[in-house]
Amino acid sequence: MTKTKEEVQYYLTATDRCDRCTAQAYVRATGVSGELYFCGHHYTKVEKSIGKWAFEIIDERDKLVENKLKGSAN
Repeated sequence: MTKTKEEVQYYLTATDRCDRCTAQAYVRATGVSGELYFCGHHYTKVEKSIGKWAFEIIDERDKLVENKLKGSAN
């Protein structure tokens, strides 16, 4: 039996930037009045309160762990 890695589709790219500090955005929160982009650090600060405003949150912070694991394999 062969295990295959599950394909993950990412929506945010390296050109998406955090609205607070311009670092790469890993989270996009969409509310009635628009979208906000956050790096991992700034999303962690607002994670509990942003749910009251946003009706959709795309959280791709797992890319950080994935990239770290790829780097440690070399």
